[in-house]
Amino acid sequence: MKRILTTVLLLLVAGSVHAQLPANFLEGTWRLVSQRSIFPDTVMVTTNPPPSIKILNSTHFSWGYQAETGEDVIAGGGRYTLEGDTVYTEYLEYHVTEVLVGQALRFSVRVVGDLWYHSGEFPSGYRLEEVWRRIE
Repeated sequence: MKRILTTVLLLLVAGSVHAQLPANFLEGTWRLVSQRSIFPDTVMVTTNPPPSIKILNSTHFSWGYQAETGEDVIAGGGRYTLEGDTVYTEYLEYHVTEVLVGQALRFSVRVVGDLWYHSGEFPSGYRLEEVWRRIE
């Protein structure tokens, strides 16, 4: 009986530890470090963006920040998928820019240390390149 109880306890502990492990290498909390917005006629580089946080669990993401004026909150989120370790796709279920709701935004992804580099093109032809830093 003691052996059975010990085995059950070990399985429970192992199961709870496993449940806490990230499902993939992007799962966690990230803070925007820099952003490059590429439009047909101009390029905007933001090296000191307002505090923007992106949080990913195993299936969903959410990001947001408060505008510099302090009045507006900019946010979006929904489901995401990860294909291998190079393609990240966001399926926007909500977004402050309503035309983006329902869109699938596909990004190339690369993580080096605690930095996440991703870049992708929006349906309008606008290209976004971002660098995020993992935060604890």
